[in-house]
Parts: sequence; structure tokens; C-alpha cells
Amino acid sequence: MPYTQSALQTELSRQREAAAGWPWRLMTLSVIVLLAVVAVYLGMRFGFEEAYLKGALADEEATYAATFKSVSPEDQKRVFDFYSQLSNIDTLLKKQGKVTPYAVIIEQNTLNAITFSNLDIKTSDTAIVAVIVGRTATYSSIVQQLGLFKAAPDVSDVKLLGARFVNPTDGINFSIQITFDR
Repeated sequence: MPYTQSALQTELSRQREAAAGWPWRLMTLSVIVLLAVVAVYLGMRFGFEEAYLKGALADEEATYAATFKSVSPEDQKRVFDFYSQLSNIDTLLKKQGKVTPYAVIIEQNTLNAITFSNLDIKTSDTAIVAVIVGRTATYSSIVQQLGLFKAAPDVSDVKLLGARFVNPTDGINFSIQITFDR
């Protein structure tokens, strides 16, 4: 029996010629996308930038100039001084964070009978030195205070710089130097 091919087999087995060049549908889509991109670019470049952004910038510059002229030179100086003070306070607070733990150690190891009137803390790369000026009623309180500071953590050295009896009501003025390890 002879073999008969179906219409589908005949269509699939037919040789097709390759078309030269790009397919026209792909070329049309590419041209449409290119034109859309060029239109968006030109709209952003000449419409948005020229009309909107430059106009908004001119309005803001005019507002800035008017505001600047409305502030008197005295007010400008006061604002400048205020911001300078804020900057100085910020610098001090950043430095204070480095010595705060040592002030806490001094506070926790202070006798009730002793009052401090001055605390001077100096920092270096190797140590922190605190000089404390205070007042107490007796010399034994000073000796006990020196012992407390020597036993405190992170304290490498404690020196009594001076002690002087003022009078019975004021008591004894003294100064102590404490050296902390870093």
C-alpha cells in the first residue's frame, strides 16, 4: 500500500527560504522603542528641566535672598554666636564621654565626711590624671580617703599634694592627685 502524507506532514517538510535581513516586526518594535526613548529624553531635557526645575530654583533663590535681607546684621551675629556655642558644647560633650567613667569612680569612692570643691582631669595617651581639691574636718578622713582611692579599680597611683588646716569651722583644705590607667 502506498504511503500518503497528511497535509500537516507536507507543510512541515516543505523547505523554507531564509529571509535576508532583520524580520520587519522586530525592526518596527525597535524603531518605536527608540522614538519613545528620544521623546522622553527631549521632554525631560527641555520641558522638565527648562520649564520646571530652573523656574523652581529661581523662586527658591529669590526666597533665600529675601530672607537673608530681612535678618539684621546683629541677628546674624547672634545666630552665628549661638551655633558656635552649640558646636563648642558638642565638642565638650564628646570629650566628656572619655572621662566620665573616671568621675564615677571618684564619686563612688568618696567618704561622706569629705566635700570636693574642684576637679581637674587631664588626659594623655598613657594615663588620666585627676587633681581633686576638697575640704574635711580631720586628717584621718584624708588618710581614709587616700586608702579608698588606692583600692579603687583602674587607679595606678594616688598622691596627697597638700593639706592645710584653715580654722576649726572650715576644717582642712587638701588636694589629691589620682592617676588612672587607660
